[in-house]
Amino acid sequence: MATVLILDVGVKCANAKGELNHAFAKLAQDELSSRGFAVHITRVGEPYVVADEVAYLKGADFVIVQTPGFWMGPPWQLKRYFDEVLTGNGFNDGDGRHRAHPEMKYGSGGLMQGKHFMLCSTWNAPLCAFENKDEFFEGAGIDGLFMPLRKTFEFIGMQQLPSFMVNDIYKNPQIAQDMERFKAHLQQYIG
Repeated sequence: MATVLILDVGVKCANAKGELNHAFAKLAQDELSSRGFAVHITRVGEPYVVADEVAYLKGADFVIVQTPGFWMGPPWQLKRYFDEVLTGNGFNDGDGRHRAHPEMKYGSGGLMQGKHFMLCSTWNAPLCAFENKDEFFEGAGIDGLFMPLRKTFEFIGMQQLPSFMVNDIYKNPQIAQDMERFKAHLQQYIG
């Protein structure tokens, strides 16, 4: 049985309560559980046991990060989770280089080979703000904006599945349609 770890980064902050990201995390859990996956959700803004999270992450075939976009990236609680869970817990064998062979590629020491991650995010910004070179994110797209997040998973050896994004959540919400799109995305890329 394939396993999925969902990192639910829905946190309380100013006008946000994390509810939308909790709903998408729960939707993913329900959809994937119904297809025979073993699914665990960790809410990174709530207390967790580091040793348990190390075991969940090492045992996961797929990791889904469900995060809001706060100030151009995920909330700080996700960085804390990475610092606590990934550091010194056997996710990589150094950075991939060796003193005897310094020409070896940096970032190739990850031990989570054959495992995949998916970035799913919610934003008030419209899609055009990410895709159009003349808009705010200068055409970088969600994967360009989330490069540090992607590289964290790649550094431990995981491969990326296509990202999923919900846009315009306050100014022009289409949440019911977005949830249907998310179900189809999960079906297509995780099964």
